[in-house]
Amino acid sequence: MLGVSICGAVVAGIYGVIHDQFTYTISEEYFTRFKFHQFAYAEPAGDSPRLFAGIIGFLASWWVGALVGWIFARVSIGRDQRLPSHREVAIFFLIVFSTAATFAFGGWGWGAWRKSTGYAQGWRDWMDASGVIDIESFMTVGYIHNASYMGGIIGTLFALTWLLIIRRRNRLSFDQS
Repeated sequence: MLGVSICGAVVAGIYGVIHDQFTYTISEEYFTRFKFHQFAYAEPAGDSPRLFAGIIGFLASWWVGALVGWIFARVSIGRDQRLPSHREVAIFFLIVFSTAATFAFGGWGWGAWRKSTGYAQGWRDWMDASGVIDIESFMTVGYIHNASYMGGIIGTLFALTWLLIIRRRNRLSFDQS
């Protein structure tokens, strides 16, 4: 179970690094006006905002992957009393990763659509108080980040459902033979 949790932490951490490099490109301000303050304790020596964005991506996501990996290992043990195979682990994390990425792209689309409809005044007040200049890009990245977390949750549910279906199908075919 520890191995599956560590695998989840690594996969999620890598996802976070890639994700935050992508979103840093869209809105540096999302990081300089928000995330850099939130993760100030982890600021590396030197002057590399991209490196710091990558560190933030890892720190913001590794623990989610560890938790998802642990949940996956616990559920997979179930009645079978066996840990998942390497193939099942790979497919499980591929489902979670691809669902999170798909939702992130959906968040990007949602952010683009919200540019045309306007943002809630509470958000605008907060961004004004934070000194945000490029409000549209900042909000788009906010939507991407939120959608990515939602995709991770939904991807976990999809992957657990997949696991249970596969295990049940394998048990039924074993019982019939």
